[in-house]
Amino acid sequence: MRLHLAEKSSLKLPFVIGGVVVGAVASAWYIYRNVARQTLGYVPDPIWTRFVNVALIMFVAIYVANLLRRVVEFVLRKGERS
Repeated sequence: MRLHLAEKSSLKLPFVIGGVVVGAVASAWYIYRNVARQTLGYVPDPIWTRFVNVALIMFVAIYVANLLRRVVEFVLRKGERS
């Protein structure tokens, strides 16, 4: 039985790092806004909700960056064929 090893993309690392950066900025903004609401008299989210939301923000940012990388690779491959 032979295993097919997919070739590694040179674009993978930059897109993942970009997704992490976007996720970190979005998470920091979410935490800041949550704490800022507390100073205005609103009840902030519970701590477990903050952890879950930050994890979801990071997951979505990295996932969307990976999808964007696949689109870019598809367009680049299609351009090479023409």
